[in-house]
Amino acid sequence: MHYLEWVKALEPHALEWLKASGIPALAAAIAFASWRSTRSSNQWQIRIARQKLKHDLYDRRFAVYMAFHELMVAVAEKSDVDAELRKANAARAHSPFLLDPEVTQYLAGLHTEAFRINATNKLVGDPSMGDPVELTQMGARQGSDKLTFANRIPELVQKFECLKLNDFSE
Repeated sequence: MHYLEWVKALEPHALEWLKASGIPALAAAIAFASWRSTRSSNQWQIRIARQKLKHDLYDRRFAVYMAFHELMVAVAEKSDVDAELRKANAARAHSPFLLDPEVTQYLAGLHTEAFRINATNKLVGDPSMGDPVELTQMGARQGSDKLTFANRIPELVQKFECLKLNDFSE
């Protein structure tokens, strides 16, 4: 059988086959488009969720930073920093879940130092608490301790490098 004769013999069957396969082909094309659209939508949702997580982490980490910044400023300026100590202690309790262990340990050290300065300040302010000469010496050291503590604010800023804003549109 010659090639042209073979094609002519197939023509009626090919047309029927083409008619029969049109609906399944259309269904397959729709299924593929639907799958592709869903996949694209899922990737978009994942990207949005990641951005929201970054935003939430930023807010919580910034709250920890601000609690300690306010504590450091209050230690230098006030005689009683109990409220700031409580706020910083609450922030310190959240820090293991938000920050690196190194930063958490640093914050614990800051809190301990602020507590010591506050306790010393209360001790110096109450003359019935000890020898007047010793209290005077403690009071003299208190000023330099407060200044040294307040001068650690740039160190705190450095520990919170994770708060530097990036362009999230990238």
